[in-house]
Amino acid sequence: MAGVEVRRYGLEDKVATLSRRLGLPVVTSFMGRGLLADQDAPLVGTYMGVAGFPEVTQLVESSDGLFLLGEIICDTNFAVSETKIDMRKTIQALNGQVNIGYHTYANLPLAAVVNRMLARVPGPDKAFSVTPQSFPTGLAEDGQSITPTDIATAVNDLMARHGKMPMASDMGDCLFTAMEISHTALVAPGYYATMGFGVPAGLGLQAATGERPLILVGDGAFQMTGWELGNCKRYGWDPIVLLFNNASWEMLRTFQPESHFNDLGHWGFAEMAAGLGGDGVRVGTRAELKAALDQAVATRGKFQLIEVTIPNGVLSTTLARFVAGVKRLNAPK
Repeated sequence: MAGVEVRRYGLEDKVATLSRRLGLPVVTSFMGRGLLADQDAPLVGTYMGVAGFPEVTQLVESSDGLFLLGEIICDTNFAVSETKIDMRKTIQALNGQVNIGYHTYANLPLAAVVNRMLARVPGPDKAFSVTPQSFPTGLAEDGQSITPTDIATAVNDLMARHGKMPMASDMGDCLFTAMEISHTALVAPGYYATMGFGVPAGLGLQAATGERPLILVGDGAFQMTGWELGNCKRYGWDPIVLLFNNASWEMLRTFQPESHFNDLGHWGFAEMAAGLGGDGVRVGTRAELKAALDQAVATRGKFQLIEVTIPNGVLSTTLARFVAGVKRLNAPK
């Protein structure tokens, strides 16, 4: 299982090589999503316990030798495990040390561990294959209302036609929807789970890499920091922004449905885009979503804001699994 330190210390290519030589399938954690997306690694998917794809959950939780590389042991990554993982039966390389069972080996930086293992396992690569998790494709272009999983499907179709795009996601169902999008570079506030990250992170992504990003953001988070898009014209940035507008803090509502402060109302974000220097369009059907994405990817030079209206109470498949799993794990025994 690859975690954030693999990216932090520039080890993705070496970890991919190590996995091939050892003949070991690879998953990322929730906080490690986006790792190895551009590497030749036997990547199965992202581990999310009860919220994730069952085949990935079973692979991780039934492992007799879970190797955690640069993986932070925290609730974000492991609190929703279907079967409690016994960390004493894992190998953990993190924070400059290695833990095996009750033994701790200090002063072992992750890069040194990986380099030494590569030296001990010189190759060749072992011949084996893995079955990666599947992602939804083939959006029906009809008049049906849009669900978050429809958005993931539309993005998967878009990337299949035009190539991968790096993504920045905010917190909420947009981040769970990102888990249903095929593997690509991703930045998101997975650790602190705070709102308002998505739009500024997307701008930073384009400033740092020069690549055109796709930004996933909810209406609540957009109310906080979406106005940073006004800086795009000055710097020549042109992200594609998918704004999930269900007029509510829907993720909070799923856990506390009786609280009316989750109701936000519609602010008309699409109409505000022109004043910020970009183009805006509001879509409410799957056919309109497909057309808007096609138009957005074809238009360069200024940001493209697609305000997607989503009915209240409609969740992505992944968030629905997460909510059901958390409630099941916390139900009175």
